[in-house]
Amino acid sequence: MRIVIRESGGLGNQLFQYAALRYYAKRYGAEMHIAVDPSWNATSHGYPRPCLLQHFSIPVPMKERPLSDRIVAPVRPWLHAASAPFRKVLGIQVFNEQEADRYCFLRDLPLEPGVRTLYLWGYFQNHAMVEEVAGELRLDLTFREPPRGKTLEVMQQIGRSKTPISLHVRRGDSTIPVEGKVVLQKEYYANAIALIKERFVDPTFFVFSDDIPFVKQNLGLDPGTVFVDHNGTFAAHEDLRLMSSCQHHIIANSTFSWWGAWLNPRPDKVVIAPRRWFLGIDNYHPNLFASDWILDDFVSAPTFA
Repeated sequence: MRIVIRESGGLGNQLFQYAALRYYAKRYGAEMHIAVDPSWNATSHGYPRPCLLQHFSIPVPMKERPLSDRIVAPVRPWLHAASAPFRKVLGIQVFNEQEADRYCFLRDLPLEPGVRTLYLWGYFQNHAMVEEVAGELRLDLTFREPPRGKTLEVMQQIGRSKTPISLHVRRGDSTIPVEGKVVLQKEYYANAIALIKERFVDPTFFVFSDDIPFVKQNLGLDPGTVFVDHNGTFAAHEDLRLMSSCQHHIIANSTFSWWGAWLNPRPDKVVIAPRRWFLGIDNYHPNLFASDWILDDFVSAPTFA
């Protein structure tokens, strides 16, 4: 059997998708393939979301989804039903993750008899599945190329810092009401910064954001704060490299900084995260977090207040 994962979304989502591919391929002894969304479709609410998995040491074939795949394994439900006869003949199954299961760890999938090719569509955002293949992932997610230019300079600055802390502020599509996401309050960051300062002497905060001017204006950070603003959307993997090089982390409600924290291999790292990533008091998904991460119970709000 071979398993094909559809890459989609930003880099954080792509890494969870790859973790799912790694896990299920190991579970079923299957070959792995990555189907890359065509560039014209690699967007989210107007924001570009290019595939960046090729910058890691991932030993899996990656190619743009061909027309044949889009016919036999379409994403749109109305096309899915129309292509069912072709899938049956070819031994193809499409597992489309339900939104209610996004944060659940499904150890086994409902495989159909005689399936030869399994397509995985979804986000698969849970910590337990990642940990099941942590050894393989930490090898695969090393960077193919060494850091260069400004990234190398910042990495050296992180190395010279007594206690480097990554701090991520996500704006972008989190400010779009239809997404239902929380734009984290200033109080969340103030609480997290205060906790870091209680635990560690002389921390240096390295700030990552898609809106650095907004952060400078609203967070009131220390004069020694380093604002990392040289990597754009198509070099987001370099920001992930820098995040993971820090000792401790204040993450946003973002899979991107989730991976920045997870890729840090230090067993003594402190990770502070918002308990709820979406609006509403019921949006707590414990399977998303490691048991030793510190979760902040801030009050959800639709604006950065």
